[in-house]
Amino acid sequence: MHYEKMNEPIEMIAHFAPGKLQPLRFLWKGRAHKIETVRGRWTTLEGQRKSYRFAIHAEGIGGCELAFELETMLWSIQTIAVDS
Repeated sequence: MHYEKMNEPIEMIAHFAPGKLQPLRFLWKGRAHKIETVRGRWTTLEGQRKSYRFAIHAEGIGGCELAFELETMLWSIQTIAVDS
């Protein structure tokens, strides 16, 4: 298995609580995907741009990495697991 780089915009339903951001479900390429498991969370900083990253397992597509860009308030799918 390897990961394919995507960097494509998605629409997200997420829960925002004090000190916590929880992605729940997203729309990508016209299909809705429920997030079954969040396997990891981390932040990245590129210059002044901060983003929140999530390693998740989603219904219908398997493992992928999602990103929430704090400055633009936009979500994207960064990578997706692909069977070799």
